[in-house]
Amino acid sequence: MTNAFSITLRRSLAVGVAALLGACASAPKNHAALDEATAAYERAAGDARVARSAPVELRQAHQALQEAQAALRADEDKDAVAHFSYLAKQRTEIALQTDRITQAEEAIADASSQRDRILIGARTRDAQAQQSLAEKARIEAESQRARAEAQGAQAEAARTEAIAARKLAEERLAQATRSAELARAEQARTQALEKQLVALKAKETSRGMVLTLGDVLFDTGKAQLHAGASRTIDQLVAFLKENPERTIQIEGYTDSMGTPALNQSLSERRADAVKNALTDRGITAARLSSRGFGETNPVAGNDSAAGRQLNRRVEIVVSKKS
Repeated sequence: MTNAFSITLRRSLAVGVAALLGACASAPKNHAALDEATAAYERAAGDARVARSAPVELRQAHQALQEAQAALRADEDKDAVAHFSYLAKQRTEIALQTDRITQAEEAIADASSQRDRILIGARTRDAQAQQSLAEKARIEAESQRARAEAQGAQAEAARTEAIAARKLAEERLAQATRSAELARAEQARTQALEKQLVALKAKETSRGMVLTLGDVLFDTGKAQLHAGASRTIDQLVAFLKENPERTIQIEGYTDSMGTPALNQSLSERRADAVKNALTDRGITAARLSSRGFGETNPVAGNDSAAGRQLNRRVEIVVSKKS
């Protein structure tokens, strides 16, 4: 819900209240709970962040206020007015809580992203330092080899010593070259990992990297992946082929709608669907495991459509590098 829509709702509410008061000028009708719910709603709807984070909840609160006003105009019993006023106030509070959760999640995501950048930066600097040391060692080794070759021109008595020195210098040069190549490879691997993390939108956790697939990749109540999931699956396949030491665990979750048995079955079938998509693209089954958790481990409340949508997901946990 945009700020303009929030203003429209507040104006329509104000007009409704004014009309109610005007129609009953000879016998004014007041209701403290309705007034309190109206004030709470107007404060929440006037907050741009709340309007953006919880448009559904604000719309439900506004509808409850309209029901309360209608009950008051129809001169229904006070319990009906109080009931709808209470619903409006509670849905307004849910909107505020939804906004707080959104702010907290954004803060966590920012902190995680900053931590990843710091870790990658540290690895890059370490690789660069190793490369610099390796280059210095290579130059030193070349210098030693040159001195050894010069000594070879001396008397026959020093020839054996010169040969030994040259051999040692060559070994050091080879070691320095290998060290430089390893440093460059590690730097390239770090940069590639950073790009893969960005592409997969994965988050680093204590269990490893976690990639979340939302329910938009499945039809309601179905376990067949949409064609739109191919891009994400292909990116994951590329990552696994480039990192053969990694394994993954695929975990399916649902919301609390339906019976626990049906939800458990659906979560297992969705996890298996992702696993099959990976094996079809050449990833060996020994590197994959799948499991359904049904409606357990929700990441949001199941009392709203937005919360239930967040809970309907498949999480792909990539093992840490061994």
